Amino acid sequence: MNRALSGLLLGACTLGTAFAAQRLIAPYSGLGLTLYVAVLASALLGFAAGAALGAGTQDGPGSSSKSGSRSGSQAARALLLAAGFTLVAALARKPLLVLLSGAELRVVVTLTSVLFAGLPCLGLGYAFAAGLGDTRAADALRALGWLLLGAALAAPLVGYVLVPRVGLTVTLAGIAAAEAIVALVRGARRSPMPVGAAGLVVLLTAGLQTVRPAAAARMGPRILELKQGLGSEYRVFDRDGARYELADGSILAVVDTLSGDCVQRGPAALELLKLIRTGRDSMLVLGLRGGALPLAFARSGWRVRVVEPDHDAVSVSLRVSYRPGEMALEAQDMRRFVRRDAARYGVVVVDAFASSELPYPLCTREFVFDVARRLTPDGLVVMAVEAHGWRDPLVASLAATLRARFANVVALPTSEPQNALGTILLVASHEPLPLTDEQLPDPSTFFQNPDALWVVQQQLHAWLNRYEPPREGAMVLTDDKSPVEVWADRVNHAARRELHAFFGPNGGSW
Repeated sequence: MNRALSGLLLGACTLGTAFAAQRLIAPYSGLGLTLYVAVLASALLGFAAGAALGAGTQDGPGSSSKSGSRSGSQAARALLLAAGFTLVAALARKPLLVLLSGAELRVVVTLTSVLFAGLPCLGLGYAFAAGLGDTRAADALRALGWLLLGAALAAPLVGYVLVPRVGLTVTLAGIAAAEAIVALVRGARRSPMPVGAAGLVVLLTAGLQTVRPAAAARMGPRILELKQGLGSEYRVFDRDGARYELADGSILAVVDTLSGDCVQRGPAALELLKLIRTGRDSMLVLGLRGGALPLAFARSGWRVRVVEPDHDAVSVSLRVSYRPGEMALEAQDMRRFVRRDAARYGVVVVDAFASSELPYPLCTREFVFDVARRLTPDGLVVMAVEAHGWRDPLVASLAATLRARFANVVALPTSEPQNALGTILLVASHEPLPLTDEQLPDPSTFFQNPDALWVVQQQLHAWLNRYEPPREGAMVLTDDKSPVEVWADRVNHAARRELHAFFGPNGGSW
C-alpha cells in the first residue's frame, strides 16, 4: 500500500479510536476533566509505546529483505490486534462497566481508557513504526506528516459525521475494518494464511456490527430516545412515573409523566421569581434542559426566550417538555447571543450547568458584564449551579464573579443538609431582592394538593435558608484564569456516586 495512504489511514484510526473511546465512557463517567485526561494520556502513551516497540524490530540501515518482510508481517499482526481491541470496545463496553460499577470513578475511567484507547493505539503505533522499515530520516518525517494529516482530517469526519449520524458502534466497526484492510494489504505477501484468516474474521465481525448496530446499543424497552449528539449522548426514559432526560449520564430534566410538571428542586424553587417579579415579566433562559423551566413561566404569561446552541438537545427535549411555538428559541452560542442581542429582559436565567460539565465561558467576569447589558435597570440574573455543599468554593467564586457587576448576590440552596450535593441558585441584582418572609405562600393552604405543596416547600426552603456566599478568599473568574473545570470534575465525582446508586447498572442511564 502507498505509504502516504497508509499513514493517512493510521492517523485517522488513531484519532477516531481516541474520540470514540471518550464517547463510550462519557455516559458512565461524565464528560469531565478526568475523562479528557485519561483518554488523551492513554492514547498518546499507547501510541508512543507501540512506536518504540515497533522501532525495535528494525535492524537498521542495510537490513535484509527478510528482516523487512518480518517487520511488515509484525505490523500487519499489530494492526489486526488493534482492530480486535476496537471491536471489543464496541461489544464489551456495557458488561465491562457493569463489572466495574461500584469502584472508584477514577479507577474505572483509567482502566476503560487504557482498554478502549490505549491498547488499540499501542497496536497502531507499533504498525506505524514497523512499517517505516529502514527508511531515511526525511522519509520517516514525511510519513509522520501523513499520519498527523490523517488525524486532522478524521477529527471533523468522526465528530461531525460518523458518530452523530451512524452511531458509535458502526463508527468503531468502520475503524476496525479500515485497520484490517491495511493489515491484509501489508501482510498478504509475507504471511498470507494467518493474516488473511484473522483479517477476514475482523472484517466479518465489523460487518455484522454495521448491519445490526442497534442490537449493541439497545438498553431496554423503557428507553424512549437514545441519540449520539455532536457533544453528548442523550437519553430519555421513564422510571417510576417520571420522565428523565440525561446528557452523558447527567440529569438535565425530570418531569411527571402524567402532568408534565417539572419535579426538580431547582426549577421548583425558581417559582420564587413570580413573587419577586410580579406581573408578566420578560425572561431570557440560557440553556433548554428539557424545556420544563421556561415552559412553566411561558404558560404563566411571561415573555420567555430560550437560547440553546445544541440542536440535538433541542430535538431530544421534544420528548420531555419543549413544544415549538410556546416560547421563542434561538439555536446559537450563548455568549455570542448575549453580546449581539439588543433586547432587555427583567430576568436572565443561566441554566446551562450540569454535574459533569461546567462551561467555563459562562462563568467569567466578561460573560457577567455581557449579561448585565441585557437586563432592565431593575433586572436580575440567576445562575443555577450544581455544587457539593452550600460552602463549595465554586459557589463562592461564582458569587464573587457576579459581584464584579452586581452589588447584591444571594444564594438560595435547594439541598439538605448543608454539605449535600445539590443545586444552588445564585441571584444577582443591583438592589436587595424585594421579597419578605410574609409574602411567601402558606403551605397549610396546599395540603389538598400534594404536588403544589411540594413546590411551595421548595420555595420556602430556598428562601428561608438564603445566605450570602463568603467573600474572603473567593476568586473572581475571568476568561484568562478560571479553575471551574477542576471544580466541576470534583462535583461530578460526587454526583456520579449518587447517580449510579440511584439508577443502578441496568437503570438505563449509561
